[in-house]
Amino acid sequence: MGGLPQTASKDDVIRLFRQFGADDAGVVLPRDRRTRRRKGFAYVEIPDPERARAAIAMFSGFALDGKALTVCAAEDRPRKRPRRALTIILGACALGLSAFAAARADQASADIGLTLNPVLYGMHESFNDRTHVPPVPIPFIEFRERYGPFELDLSGLPGVASVRSDDITQGRTSTQLSVFEGMLRVWDPLHRFSAGVGQTLFNQSTHYLDAVEIPGTGERQFSRVTGITYQAGYDVPYHNGRFEAVFNYAPAMVGTQYTTYDVPLYAPRVDPEKAGQIDTGIRYVHPLGARGEAILGLRYINYTSSYVGGRGGLSDRNVGFLAVIGYRTRIGR
Repeated sequence: MGGLPQTASKDDVIRLFRQFGADDAGVVLPRDRRTRRRKGFAYVEIPDPERARAAIAMFSGFALDGKALTVCAAEDRPRKRPRRALTIILGACALGLSAFAAARADQASADIGLTLNPVLYGMHESFNDRTHVPPVPIPFIEFRERYGPFELDLSGLPGVASVRSDDITQGRTSTQLSVFEGMLRVWDPLHRFSAGVGQTLFNQSTHYLDAVEIPGTGERQFSRVTGITYQAGYDVPYHNGRFEAVFNYAPAMVGTQYTTYDVPLYAPRVDPEKAGQIDTGIRYVHPLGARGEAILGLRYINYTSSYVGGRGGLSDRNVGFLAVIGYRTRIGR
């Protein structure tokens, strides 16, 4: 049945065809895999051929919300070109296997996007100081590859720029940060809920023009921290777009801080670190044209690292609320 208005629901179709023997299990309203909007047609299964022909005769040209319906037998529809078969990675989790049955006809798709994340409120704290982060727009590059219920998400902040600051305790500093996150997640059959696991990596380099620990010398600190990240996601259609929500939790990150001094007299030092992070956000995604999507949202990050061993104590704490403004486009087919 074609010509359905966007407002038509599954219950509306069942009410029309219940008198001919259709039930909930025999009515399907396909949705667009990317936007989750209904495609404007439905499949209705009526076991009795005579009653099926009577339903076609009755509802061909029938007006629903001002739109004329087109009703025909499924075998009369033009055959579609077979879609690519799905390849299942050995060892996929049980949730992915159950979702495969509902998504076996999906094709692979890929998106690439760029978001700017201006800092609405940000606070950085170290072992002896606390400063507010300036409202810099932090750029993130995003790449997403989807294959049936499985999705690979890659995102990163390239270390191409430094942020300079000057305060009483830390003096003049220049900090460069790069971030990489890779996430493999799987969706439920209705593409509403997802679960994922991945890896997060931080590289931070800070140059203190006047060293904190040894006055009169400059110092450079390079810190690398990484760990497993767990993710829960939710996706729901809303008007012409959809809302996306994610919750990322990295409970046990580990790394090392390496410090060198501008004066060769002082030997470099190595301090092991441990860290944890919560990164959560919600975004509204609105289609732009056939391939593009505009992104608008809010993100909250809470990252805390501490020294391990004899030194002990807080290394870094970063807390911030960030706006999310960006654009994403589908690549390939």
